[in-house]
This record gives sequence, structure tokens and C-alpha cells, in this order.
Amino acid sequence: MNRLACLFILFVSAMLAGCSVAIIHPPSAATFMEKSDGNFVTDASVSAFFGDLVDDEPHVNYVADGVKEVELSDDWYYKNKEWPVGANFSIQKNKGYFKYGFGFDFLTPYVQAGFASDYFGVMGWSNLWLWQLEKVEHKYFQWGGGVSIIEQLPIGDNFRIGLTQHLSRNGREANTAQHGAMVIGMGRSAPVFYDEIGCGGYISFIPNESLRVGIEFRYGRDLTYKRREYSSYPVEYEKISKMDRFAVTVSIISTSESIVTSSEKHEKMQRERKAAEERQKVRDLESLEEYESRRSNEED
Repeated sequence: MNRLACLFILFVSAMLAGCSVAIIHPPSAATFMEKSDGNFVTDASVSAFFGDLVDDEPHVNYVADGVKEVELSDDWYYKNKEWPVGANFSIQKNKGYFKYGFGFDFLTPYVQAGFASDYFGVMGWSNLWLWQLEKVEHKYFQWGGGVSIIEQLPIGDNFRIGLTQHLSRNGREANTAQHGAMVIGMGRSAPVFYDEIGCGGYISFIPNESLRVGIEFRYGRDLTYKRREYSSYPVEYEKISKMDRFAVTVSIISTSESIVTSSEKHEKMQRERKAAEERQKVRDLESLEEYESRRSNEED
């Protein structure tokens, strides 16, 4: 019954992702490098995106080679609006140096797998929805994913620094708004995919014994789209520039092993404190008895 329930939840989640968006970005490298044999690693992260984000600016559009033309309709129009924030949740597990997991990038389910050691990792990821119910751009191929190379340097038991390089096909949010709609988003969601190459780095540390915090920075060069600014002047006044995006991600990482260890340490500390208090009481009692015996001898 539990397996059927999990499959049903996965199916419904995939359907929701297919009906709404197919956002996908590189997952957290700091989380992927967190090893915990025999236990699950859970991660919740928030990302902020900035740089050349797509927006509906006047006299600006975005061009790409080999991209299918955007569908047109008398009832709605296509909006380029890239979200500046994102959220991610994942569950991962190690089998030796092999690691695999499942997660959500906003509403998009994805899987990831790869190699993770103390100093080096290779992470691959892919979304789970290839066919989009509501198609606007890239009509027949809704795949997003990629691969990342990770180099890590542990400093002591608690602090780590890492470098990353990635090649990916990301999915960003767009929308087909209804003509005359006053609220952005009153239409059909329309994911737009683009190829990206980039690099980054991260630090991670343990603020307490049950959690690890990761802070990551990532740079990416859009290999698919370019930004075109134009005006009412002749075509030679058009300005076409490449697009660079940046991301900052804060991750809260936890393992069942660390939580259990923290609980055991807390119980051990309580036992040791009680034992120390008992020993102190015995010493105080012995000192009192010794004092009374010495007074009694002096009186005699």
C-alpha cells in the first residue's frame, strides 16, 4: 500500500509539473557532496537569480538559432518573464561512492545520480517530464538536465569549500497571458529551455550537530539565447549581446545519522552530568563525615 501511495504521489506531482511549469536548474553541489552511508540526506534550499534575466522590457526581445517559432493566438500573447527566485527540495542516499536521489525544483520533479567522494564528485540530473501538455516553445522536447564536476576541500571536520563546473539545459518560467488580463500569469504556463555552461563555488559548515548549511554561487553563460535591443532607428542600430546569469543558493542539509548522533550525544551528556553530580554528592558526604570525625576526636 505504501508503495502504491508513493507512486500515486509521484504521478500526480509529475502531472502538476507538466500542467504548470518545467523549471529546472543545477541542484545544490554542497548537498550532493554530503555523504551518509545507510541514511538519507535531505535538503531544502532557496535561490536568488540575477544578471541578464528575461523580462518584458520595451524594445527588447530574445533571439535564438534553431528555436521553433512561438505560437500565436487571438486569445493570449506570449510573455517573457523569468522568475528571480526559486526553491528546491531533495532526498538523497549513498551506496559507497555512488549517490542517487529525487527532488523538486519548484514543482518540477527530477532525479539525480553520480559519484561523490571526500574530494571529488560528478553529479548528473534530469527532469521527469518530457512531454508538456501546454506547449508554446520547444514543442516536442521538454527535457532539462545536465552534469556538474565538483572539487571539494574539507577543512577540519566542520568546514568545506568547493568548486563546480557545469553544462546543463535549464528550464525557466514564461507565461502566455490572456489579452486584456490585468494580472500577470492568468494564462498558460510555458517553460522555455536554454543551454548553459558555467562554474561556481560553495562553502558549507555545521552550525550545530544536526544540520549543515551550504552557501553557493554559480555563474552561467546562456548558449541558446541572446538579448536584442532595438529602436525605431535602422537595423544597424540594433544591439545584440550575450546573456549571463548568476545564482546564489542557501541550503539547509540534514541527515538522519547526524540527528541520531546529536540525540545520543545529548543523552550521553545528561548521563555524564548526573554521574558527576552523584560523585560530587559522595565527595561532599565523605568530607562531612571526615570533618565530624575529626571534631569528635578533638573533643575527646
